[in-house]
Amino acid sequence: MVNLVADVASFQPEDLGFFKALASQGVKAVIVKLTEGSADGTAYINPKAQNQIINARKAGLLVNAYHFARYTSIQDAKNEADFFVTTAKRMGIGTDSVMAVDLEASEITPNLNAKTNAFLQYVKDCGYPNVDYYSMASWFWNGTLNPDIILAKNKWVANYGVSQPGVNNVGTWQFSSSWTVNGVKVDMSYDFSGFYTERHVTTNSESVVNTPKPKPQAVTYDSWTDNLGDVWYKEDGKFTITVTEGIVLRWGATTKSAKIGVLPKGSVVKYDAFCHSGGYVWIRQPRGNGQYGYLPTGESSGGKRTSSWGKFE
Repeated sequence: MVNLVADVASFQPEDLGFFKALASQGVKAVIVKLTEGSADGTAYINPKAQNQIINARKAGLLVNAYHFARYTSIQDAKNEADFFVTTAKRMGIGTDSVMAVDLEASEITPNLNAKTNAFLQYVKDCGYPNVDYYSMASWFWNGTLNPDIILAKNKWVANYGVSQPGVNNVGTWQFSSSWTVNGVKVDMSYDFSGFYTERHVTTNSESVVNTPKPKPQAVTYDSWTDNLGDVWYKEDGKFTITVTEGIVLRWGATTKSAKIGVLPKGSVVKYDAFCHSGGYVWIRQPRGNGQYGYLPTGESSGGKRTSSWGKFE
């Protein structure tokens, strides 16, 4: 199963029993609403946030935070970011946590991409490198949000009652607003990328998940860096598994990412990109509707392949 992450606000409990119940249902992390608006505007602080943070940690959950946006200008976005960061620091949110902005209020839509970048950059400049944004799928469909412009690349998208997020390359999908825990409804998301449910390590003001990644090979492929710090290289091909025990296909390019299933010997995987990460060479398998599977194909050291578990063509 894909890792689960719940987001909580003042509508949800703050007691330890609630968070232990979340953990017992397989939830790995929470995203706690801290603030809404700015210090000189709405100035809302979730009155349960501090206890929710404390008790979530006691229950063994990773803690992240989010801010509900009300900004109507670039300066307003920076003011709200300052309010968010100041509150996060006071409540003990560390720099290894994800800091997300919730985009759903109707008044914020004009020039939303630029305002959101101003907000996210301010948060990063204050020492929190792991930033993200949340919104409903329809805002991506109608062009209100342009993921090619916004500097955060994970994408936390809400879309209910469907089998897929409906937006390409989604890192985290809020698939339900009525997951029940001890009789209380809570929003629940699949964290495909592990962005919220795996511990971040901060190095030189940048962040990667789990461990620093090896340097990429000096090749001429088209390349890009994903939100977890991995450098991917464009390459279309097929990989046939030759090892007897098969290989685990996962939702992310890390051995801690959730399993999709075990592909047996003889399986042929079509892929569109590869990377060196965590001691392995991974390939990316397109799975439709903007989702990808990730398969280790052999061992890697210093950005060079040292073994292969199959044949390429």
